[in-house]
Amino acid sequence: MIIFDVEASGLSEESYPIEIAWQDTDSPNEFDSFLIKPASSWTYWDEKAETKIHHISRDTLFSEGINADKACCRLNQKLTGKTIYSDAFVFDKRWILKLFANSKQAPSFNFGSIYDVIDTSLFQLFEREIEREVIAHRALSDVRQIIRLLDLGANQA
Repeated sequence: MIIFDVEASGLSEESYPIEIAWQDTDSPNEFDSFLIKPASSWTYWDEKAETKIHHISRDTLFSEGINADKACCRLNQKLTGKTIYSDAFVFDKRWILKLFANSKQAPSFNFGSIYDVIDTSLFQLFEREIEREVIAHRALSDVRQIIRLLDLGANQA
């Protein structure tokens, strides 16, 4: 299973993706993570998201991020034909689709919610652990936390 996460400029409709990461749960060496340079039309910025959640500045995005075209090519190259799963499916899918719309490309992969593929007892464990843990809120750290929790649940099953 491939777990993905997106960090964004905020939670509003005007927000956009600023970091994407994914990892294959069956192949720990199969992963990717990158920052995204904002498109010229992406101006919304939530200062609280920067200072309290992801700690990524717009300056960092412009100096270290890749543009939407490269980001989409990179995702399509590695994820073609696969389904990627998120714990925040509605938000993460919206941001990735915004990225692809900006580059006038289409994703070559599908989206899913991890809650559709884990059983009820694991779902409850997952929710309890997420509430308890302090999350780094960087995309790759979040992906790896989800994978660790899925492993924890599988070991307790």
